Amino acid sequence: MQALPALFTVVILLGGIYSGICTPTEAGAVASAYALIISALIYKTLGWKKLWGIIKKSAANTATLALLCGTSMLFSYIISLEQVPRVVASLVMGITDNKYIFLFIVNIVFLLLGCVLDVSTIQLVFVPMVLPLVQAMGIDLVHFGVVICLNMMIGLSTPPFGMLLFIVSGLGKTKIKGVIREILPMVLIMIGLLFLVTYVPDIIMFIPNNFM
Repeated sequence: MQALPALFTVVILLGGIYSGICTPTEAGAVASAYALIISALIYKTLGWKKLWGIIKKSAANTATLALLCGTSMLFSYIISLEQVPRVVASLVMGITDNKYIFLFIVNIVFLLLGCVLDVSTIQLVFVPMVLPLVQAMGIDLVHFGVVICLNMMIGLSTPPFGMLLFIVSGLGKTKIKGVIREILPMVLIMIGLLFLVTYVPDIIMFIPNNFM
């Protein structure tokens, strides 16, 4: 019973999104406000000192993300101005015009990028570069979006830059190499699932094709 107010945060977050009442951003804001209220009034674990620390940390994270978004947009403008996507498209089309081989190349490239780059950088910089080629190949954008999301999820769990590895290491108070050793079998399973989803698109497209 004591945990019910905290668990209701998930209901607000997911309920707001899936019901269509609010966007994911708005749902996150409402859920955060609710969490602050119950922390201060119900659980009484949030004082002014902790609240100020949360505000400072949130401001720093927001500033970092804003800087990343700004520089990514500038970089995207430059590569568009220099017609880099068209050059990349011509290069790939010179190698193959088979969409399945193209998807294999994309998976390998994005898996490698996920090992060394942050998800936001991949999403804002590299996805727009391959998107015109995806459309030219006739690949469904919903299917491609899920494939890229799986790639980035795997990237969050792979060394040396996997953000989730550091989070789990911190929460579990264990060494990062121990986390990597334990997660490797799961990563291999996720990679297998990635290629299954890539080459059997009906797994993804069943619901959009039949219910939307």
